Amino acid sequence: MKKPHFIIKNKFQKRRELYSDILTPIILKDVCERVTGCRDYTYEFNDTGYNEGRLAIIKYKGRTNFISFSEDRVMGRNSSFQSFPTALVRYHQEENKNKKIFFYFLPSSGNYETPYFKFIYRLMKTAGVEFLNEDDFLTSRIHFFTAVDDIITSRDMNRGRNRSNQSTYLTRGSDNTIQIYGKTYGASKYETTLLCLALSKIATTGIELYEIREGNLRILPAPAREVINNLGTIKIISTDLTMERREFEENDSLRSPRYIFNILERLGPKKCSFCNCEIPQLVEGAHIWPVADIKRESNLSQAQKLEKAIDGNNGIWLCQNHHKLLDFHILTISNEGELKIQSNLDEISSDFIKDITTTNQIPDTVLTSQFVGYLEKRNRAFQDSHYQILI
Repeated sequence: MKKPHFIIKNKFQKRRELYSDILTPIILKDVCERVTGCRDYTYEFNDTGYNEGRLAIIKYKGRTNFISFSEDRVMGRNSSFQSFPTALVRYHQEENKNKKIFFYFLPSSGNYETPYFKFIYRLMKTAGVEFLNEDDFLTSRIHFFTAVDDIITSRDMNRGRNRSNQSTYLTRGSDNTIQIYGKTYGASKYETTLLCLALSKIATTGIELYEIREGNLRILPAPAREVINNLGTIKIISTDLTMERREFEENDSLRSPRYIFNILERLGPKKCSFCNCEIPQLVEGAHIWPVADIKRESNLSQAQKLEKAIDGNNGIWLCQNHHKLLDFHILTISNEGELKIQSNLDEISSDFIKDITTTNQIPDTVLTSQFVGYLEKRNRAFQDSHYQILI
């Protein structure tokens, strides 16, 4: 082609106006010059189907350029970004190896620089996106992430600002594997897709994606799932109640992805409740009412037993040391949330445990009524006289 050629699907999925009303000749000329260096172009607006990914495609000199546009009216975090991962998936599906993907800000009266938006911009840049006009709309440059743990920390900080933002969780497993716990429904599936594609660019260890499926047990959209699979660096593990039930029936020590996800939703990032250890590779989800005891409960159906076993209220974050101490009943938690230690321990062992334990009271934020209910079930097998308050 002698001139750059735009190909643009004209229709929105849920809006009556057309892209030809928004992408004016002035905007197209600006985009064309920034992408190709040319001011003259040809174009076609295609009225079949609708525009997935808020995309325009420029073909020029053998290269396919994907340009995803921001909203022309900035709204909530979900509506603002759920189109872009679709554009990124389309880019990955493109067979032409000579390709690039860009993002272009459209004029808008909304706020482009909320903490969540800035986090998403950094993920986009990490995934290989070039921003065409960020200097015109943002007060600071966008920098890509250089380390996985920076993404994990930034995601946790962003979640702390908005406790309702409970979609995708990132952490590390005991084998240092990067673990993504991603919901597969609503806007969350788009964030999960973007995180996978960004992490795959910088991860030096294995990545596991746990699809948290609910409702009608949907998985990630097929195109996104195929692209993630084709990366060859991410293992997709689908979780549903059938899988959880099989694991529950076969093992007394349940290591359920959904259980970990439920604790993440309730307590946030991994942090030992007994010593404040925040090294995710060393912190585990510990059952309060043990799975083996739940399975022996005769007045519960199998479905009810499974529900108790994966309930986030039936769990607490503990480092590996404190998890073992709780499992072996060397430490226990009273129904009031006090930490207690076996009274017949030798002095050396007792002193060691006291040295590594920095609290003697479970925080009120953890001590919900449901959590206390599980404590009561755990403690009914013990005589309180065998323990003393940990001081």
